[in-house]
Formats: sequence, C-alpha cells, structure tokens
Amino acid sequence: MILLSMVKPVLMLCMLLLYISLGWRFLRAKSKLQISGLKNGVGSLAKKKRQLALFGALFFLLYFIGRLLTELWTPGMLMIFNYEEAARGQNPNATRFNESNILSEHILEKVIQRGNLKMSPEQLSDYLSISTPLDSEKLDVSQESDLKISTEYWIHCSERVSLHHTKPQTVLNFLADVYREDFTLNYAENDSVLDLSFEDLEGMEYLDVKDYLQMQATKVRDYLPGYSSESSSFRAEKDQETFSSLYQKIENYINIELERYGAFILEKGLSTNKDTYQSRMQYANHLLENTRLKEMAAHDVRIEAIDIYDAFMTRFVLIPTYDVEQEFYMSRTKVGVDYFAEEATEFLAEATKLVEEMEHNTYASAQVGKSQAPSNAYEEADRQIDSLKNELLNLAEQSRTLCDTYIAEKRDGYIQVCFSSPSASGIAVDALLLTLLFVIALGGNMLLEPFCQDSGKVRTAGHRTWRLGRKNGKTEKGDAS
Repeated sequence: MILLSMVKPVLMLCMLLLYISLGWRFLRAKSKLQISGLKNGVGSLAKKKRQLALFGALFFLLYFIGRLLTELWTPGMLMIFNYEEAARGQNPNATRFNESNILSEHILEKVIQRGNLKMSPEQLSDYLSISTPLDSEKLDVSQESDLKISTEYWIHCSERVSLHHTKPQTVLNFLADVYREDFTLNYAENDSVLDLSFEDLEGMEYLDVKDYLQMQATKVRDYLPGYSSESSSFRAEKDQETFSSLYQKIENYINIELERYGAFILEKGLSTNKDTYQSRMQYANHLLENTRLKEMAAHDVRIEAIDIYDAFMTRFVLIPTYDVEQEFYMSRTKVGVDYFAEEATEFLAEATKLVEEMEHNTYASAQVGKSQAPSNAYEEADRQIDSLKNELLNLAEQSRTLCDTYIAEKRDGYIQVCFSSPSASGIAVDALLLTLLFVIALGGNMLLEPFCQDSGKVRTAGHRTWRLGRKNGKTEKGDAS
C-alpha cells in the first residue's frame, strides 16, 4: 500500500516534467514557429489523437484508482465531542479541555500496549496528525464574537505506519477506544460515589449503623440534583423514575426508614457492648461540653461588645443616596453592632445544637444501661439492617441506571467517532482536471517536437558548413604557398 500511495506523487512529478519540457521546447523553437507550420503540426497531432487518448485514459485510471485505494486504506477519523460544555472549551466536569491530550504520550503508550504495536510512542506520534475544521478559517481575534471553539477534530494516520505491520485504521480504532476510556475516567461525571460498601458495618454499634447508613444515603442523594437541574423531566423508560422522584425516595429513606430503625434501637436499648458504648457516650459528651463552652464564650464576648459599643455611632446608619433611576432614598448601612449581633446569634445556635446532641447521647446511654432486651429483638434489628442495606443498594443502582441512561441519550456518550469515506465523484473530477492538464502538456510536447527537430537539423547543418569552410580555407592557403 505504500507503493500504491506513491502513484499520485509520481504522476504529478511526471506532469511537472512534461510542463518543464514543454517550456524548454517552446523557448527553443519559438523563432521557427509560424502559423502555417502550426497548422501542419496540429494536423499531424490529430493523427496521434488515439495515442493521446490512450495516455490520458491511462493517467486517469492510475490517478483515480491510486487515490481511491489510498483513501480507503488511510481514512481520516472524525472525533466529535457531543456534550454541552464542549462548546465552552470545557470537559464535562467543567475543567479546561485540551486537544493535545488526544495524542499525548500516555495515550499513545496505551494504544501501543493494546494493539501490541512494534514501535515507540515517538514513532507513533510522527505518524499521527490532528486538525480541526476551523484551521482553514481566518479568524479576526480582535473581536471576541469571532472567536470559535471547535468541538470536532480530524485525526489522520500516515500510511507509513504499515511498515510496522499494522493498518492505519486499526491504529485509529485503538486510539479512539483508549482515549474514550481515559476521557470518561478522568473528565466525565464520576459516579464512584454510587459504589456503596457495607464492610465497616461488621461489629458496629446498632445506633452507629443508623449514622453510617445515613451518611451513605446522603452521598447518593446529593449526587442527583446536578442532573435534575439540567433535565428535570427526564424519565427512565423502564420504571419512569425521574431525578426528582429518586431524590424524594432517598429523602424518605433517611427521614422515615432510618428514623424508624433508630427509634426501635433506642426503645429496646440494643448495643453490642453496653459498657463500651456508655463510656464512649460519656467521653463524647465531655468533648461536646467543651465545644459548647467555647461557643457560649464567643457569644458572651459579642454581647459584651454590643453593650459597650458607643451608642452615638449607631445613630448614623441611614445614608442618603440615589438609585439607578436617580430616585432619592435613605440607604441603611451595617455597623459593627450588626455584625456582632449576627455572630452572637450563630454561636448561640451552634451551642443549642450541641446541647441537643448531648441530650440524645445521655438518653441513648441510659436506655442501653437499663436494657433487658431479649435475643429476638437483636434478630429483628439485624433483619432491619439487612433490609435497609438492600433498599439503599437498590436506590443507588436506580440512580446509576438513570444517570447512565441520561448520559447515553442526552449527551450521546460524550464522544462520537466516525471515519471518512472517499468520494468517488470528487476523485473522478480531480482526475479529469489533472488528466486534461496532462493531455495538454503531452500534446504540446508532441506539437513542438518537429520544430525542435528542424531547429536541431539547422544547427547541425550550420556546424558542418562552418567546419567545411574552415577546412577549405586552409587548403587554399597551402596552394598559394
């Protein structure tokens, strides 16, 4: 195929040589060109029309077949990034898109490994080239509105890659697969948060199980609003779920199912190790009390600052000003007292929340301490845990399925890849135009050939006459002597 790809350059070289020869013959015979001679030459050229037609047809077939087979052997690959952020020059995760990553060294190394190619990344890089449809456009970068971001990239593999016992299209197929996997892994939406694991539940306290499951459910729940804001009406064909409906299901799981489980555990006072749990609650309350004291101290400092704040400074909080419509009004501006009051409120709210948590720990510790729960209560708790785990796994799987369906349908898999197919009609038109130029050059050479031969004969005859005259001159000189 490498030899076949050389057909076009060889034909173009032959045509160039014909035009050089035509120019040289024209300069050589232009002094002998006469209208009557040209008419005779055209008449003799008409007799060679079969020869011209034969050479023209041969040129056309060689060019057409050579170029057609070459483009079939080395098709271009069009890579289209089909997602909303691509038009802004971003990846799906809102990071900056860089087209050089398509032919980066680590991608080429994976291509070589996957295809078991006998070449280095540097060699493979020499065979590959990338361009965009915008490369041919002249953009006026002085105007921001004229700046364009391409979402389509043409990638071409040289036919010289066949020297390494592989095909150009095979290399491009490997490149498309490797880059798509790398792009999805590093730049697409990462749904690893939906991969739930419950290994840590082994031996965990019953009340801690509720907190752990709530943490896992919250991760799944918080993953959905991003898609819901993009397409709130998107539904799965199988179960007709939407992002909003799944979000609500997970909310109900947290607020109803887990709370029901937690109430059952508190009511029965279940614990895997009563003494250890009570000691841990006591230590947790000690830490929470220290934090509460810090929050209250910060609150008291703000209140004290407000009390000693100069009342005279708080009077000037209304400032006369004009709005965008030039209407006069009095604008209220915050002073130090306002900021102190807001901070004091925040510290008090945080301290109140800590008190509630301490009271919950005290109540749980007391329930565990006085518990006399039978073994069937523990069996019921284990059954509820298994049920809660299965329900959460089902919700996570539903979320993954819905998100994957949305990505496949709405974002069309991020990247589309297609290969160019040669246009036989386009190649035929190019072949006809070049064939016409070839026939013109060949016919011109045939037309001027007789004139060049006559010119050569005249020069040869003149050279002989000059030599004969020179010889005769010497002879006469000898006779005279």
